[in-house]
Amino acid sequence: MTTAPADVRIRRPQQYETLMVELRDEAGFVTFRDILLFAAAVGFHTGRKVSFTEFSGDPIRYETLTTPAFSEALINMIAANVVSNDPEIMDGARIEERIKIFEAFANGGLEFIQEQVNVRRQPAALVVIDLAAEALSESGGAKPASVEELLHGASWG
Repeated sequence: MTTAPADVRIRRPQQYETLMVELRDEAGFVTFRDILLFAAAVGFHTGRKVSFTEFSGDPIRYETLTTPAFSEALINMIAANVVSNDPEIMDGARIEERIKIFEAFANGGLEFIQEQVNVRRQPAALVVIDLAAEALSESGGAKPASVEELLHGASWG
């Protein structure tokens, strides 16, 4: 049986509810959705995938999670990388499986962020800034692009 995207919900791990509230209140994240997206990216980057059974608050509707244009792409890219030998992971009927993978990486990312808060003895906001700076420095940072580079491969006819 296929679940419609409107019926799919994303859960927040109970174990990191305090951290998520701190990230929302002090680290510039407006919503729990934004925190879960960031945490999933951190979890995937660090290779942390941690399942959970206890969740808190109201689950987030899939359409709310994917309101920013990049969100659904992030969820799908993580799933496609994890289940790389099965292209059918992208099938609409497997949306719940992709969400479970996303939730596990978000939980792993929250676990990593909490560890960094504990080890560094810094507020979560500073840890987030450091993680973002590290990610940019690893990739060489944001680089300017010319119009030609941006339009490479675009056809107007």
